[in-house]
Amino acid sequence: MMMRRRLFSLGGTAVYLHLATVLCGVYAVAVGHGLTTAIAFLSIILHETAHGLTAALFGQAPQEIELTPLGALMRLDDEQDLSPGIRLIVLFAGPVASFLLCWISILLTKTGVCSTVIGQRFFMCNLMLTMCNLLPALPLDGGRILALILGTRLARDTVKRIMQCIGTVIGLGCIGLNLYISLVHGGWNLSCAMAGCFFMYAGATCTTSAALAELRMFIDRKQRLESRGIMPCKWVAVTDNTLLRQALTRLAPCAHTVFLLAGTMDHAAPVFLGEDALIAAYLNDPTGSCRKLFADPERVDSD
Repeated sequence: MMMRRRLFSLGGTAVYLHLATVLCGVYAVAVGHGLTTAIAFLSIILHETAHGLTAALFGQAPQEIELTPLGALMRLDDEQDLSPGIRLIVLFAGPVASFLLCWISILLTKTGVCSTVIGQRFFMCNLMLTMCNLLPALPLDGGRILALILGTRLARDTVKRIMQCIGTVIGLGCIGLNLYISLVHGGWNLSCAMAGCFFMYAGATCTTSAALAELRMFIDRKQRLESRGIMPCKWVAVTDNTLLRQALTRLAPCAHTVFLLAGTMDHAAPVFLGEDALIAAYLNDPTGSCRKLFADPERVDSD
C-alpha cells in the first residue's frame, strides 16, 4: 500500500507505519496536545500488544501490525482456526491489559517514578480505553466478544442483524451525547459524533452478504500467499459428496492447498485440482458439492 511504510520485522510480525499517523502527530504537537496524544498512542499500542502476545501463546502470532492514527491495528491471518474459548481469551487480553495499566500508573505516581501530570493522563487514557473497548459494538473488543458468544447459539445472519441494531443504537447515542454537550456546554468538539458515525458504519457493514465477505476473504488469502513467494503445498483428500463449503474449511492457513477428489460410487479415477478451482466452484454455487467438479472437468482444468 502506498499510504504505509514497513518499519521493521519483529520475529515473523511485520510492523508498518501509516503516513497519516505522522501527520496527526505533527498536528497534535502544533496545537499543544503532543504529550496526551503520545500517551494515548502508547496505551493503544500496549493494548494491541496484549492481544498479539496472547494470540502468540496459542500459536497464532500476528502477521502484521500497522501503526495508524487510531493506534496499532493487529492482523491475525488464522484467527478463525482458534477455538471460541481461546478467541475470547485473546479478545479479553486487551481490556485486561489496559485496566492493569491504570493501576500501574497509580503505583508509579505514588512512588514518584513519574510525575503527577503524566500519571493522571496515563490513568485516564487507559481507563477510557478499557471502558470504550468493552462497548458491545463492532469493531471494538466488546462487540467482537458479544458477536462470538452469540455465534455459538445463533445463525450468522441473525448475529449480524443483532450487531447492526446495537451499533446503530450506540452510534445514535454517541451523536446525541455530542449534540447535548455542544448545546449545554458550548464548543464544537465532534469526536464523540464521529465515533458514533463510525459505530453505525461498522454495524451496517457487518451485515454485508456472506458471499461478499467470503469473496474478500478468498482474495485476501490469495494476495497473502502470493506475497510470501514460494509456498509449501498441503494435500487434502475429499469425497465427491463433500459440500464445497466443508471442503474449503480445510484450506491450509500458510500453504497452498491441493485437493484430491475421490469418487464414492461411479468415479474410479480421482481428480486433482488447486484451491482456486474449488473456490471458484463454491462462489458460483455456495450450496453445491464436489460432485459437480467431476461432471465439468474442462472447467476445472481451465481454472
